[in-house]
Amino acid sequence: MTVVGRAAALGYNVGIGILSCVITLIVWYFYKRNFADTHDIGMLRRIELSLLVVLLSDIGMWLLDGRSGAIVRVVLYAVNLINFLMALVVAIQWLEYAWFRVYRREVQGIRMMAPVLIPFGLTAAIILSSPWTGWSFYLDDANVYHRGEYAIYQYIVLLAYLLGASVRALIRRRKETAVDRRAELLTIAFFTAPPLVGGLAQSAFYGLNLIWPCAVISSLLVLLNKAGEAISQDTVTGLNNRRNLEKHLRLYEEDQSRPVTVMMLDIDNFKRINDEHGHSAGDKALVEAARVLKGVFGGSSAFLSRYGGDEFVVVMPGDDAGAAQAALARVRAGFKALNAEGLFPFELSVSAGCAVSDKPGVNRTEELLRTADERMYEAKALGGHA
Repeated sequence: MTVVGRAAALGYNVGIGILSCVITLIVWYFYKRNFADTHDIGMLRRIELSLLVVLLSDIGMWLLDGRSGAIVRVVLYAVNLINFLMALVVAIQWLEYAWFRVYRREVQGIRMMAPVLIPFGLTAAIILSSPWTGWSFYLDDANVYHRGEYAIYQYIVLLAYLLGASVRALIRRRKETAVDRRAELLTIAFFTAPPLVGGLAQSAFYGLNLIWPCAVISSLLVLLNKAGEAISQDTVTGLNNRRNLEKHLRLYEEDQSRPVTVMMLDIDNFKRINDEHGHSAGDKALVEAARVLKGVFGGSSAFLSRYGGDEFVVVMPGDDAGAAQAALARVRAGFKALNAEGLFPFELSVSAGCAVSDKPGVNRTEELLRTADERMYEAKALGGHA
């Protein structure tokens, strides 16, 4: 490559890298600012931060490549190691997110994790050994980067992670009937396409950075899909609304082998709050009650919804009644801490009822909601406030 060509490539790669960093930060901010702190949104935020590290290290690689000096050589090796390792982390995080959204449960158990972690460990070992072996990459005497003899294997592993997520999403999509759910699965499946095209183009035009800027395009598509889903959020509390709850519960109707726990909560004396303190106080009570629930269940796989009026529903995968009671105890502690803040001239509390099912049945989630609702009113009659 000529000096002019090298300068042009450097300008392009650094420029597109900076632009990609800015877009990634904007996407991360949108997830942080405009979405509820659910388990899947937390996963997407972590993916964006990992992608940002990849993009920043990519910029560092281009800026330092071919520059002389022993310190530059050490730093260049470091940013290359960070870049390749974090690229694998992004791929694993995306696979984990895709699994959660496709199957609505987290990846658990050694048997399920081994196919992911073993290739990661072997590839990471190849990358980390490169300063001595040159297997993944090496720097010549002029500090110019070169691909190592085993570099192709790390790209194969990276691609396998991404394609694995796409294939699972496409298979699941064939079984789905809900339009918005099919759209989400198609977005997950398509995530691999832009970086794959970028990788092929980068191979054809060596010296141009295309893979990770194209991955940013994929993350934008995921954000657009999530923004579309946000229409199903309750405008007052930011929780899922009843429409989204019904869609979520359909997943347990379609796959009745999955156990599920439903918790129904109702704000105590809500009508009196509105009558004596005004509807603005009632809205604030709803917001603060939702904040307590987010604090208790945020980051978990629980699904939080405003059911209507002053009622909330929490859907938790699994049939562990003890875990549900422990969560309810945390809800009580959360409202106790909220009241200690002195935000209201009244005590804010909720009554709650739980229903657990590990057995299939016609309209079982409908029955669970009814049972949880009945138990909630039993608790309210007995003064069992949270």
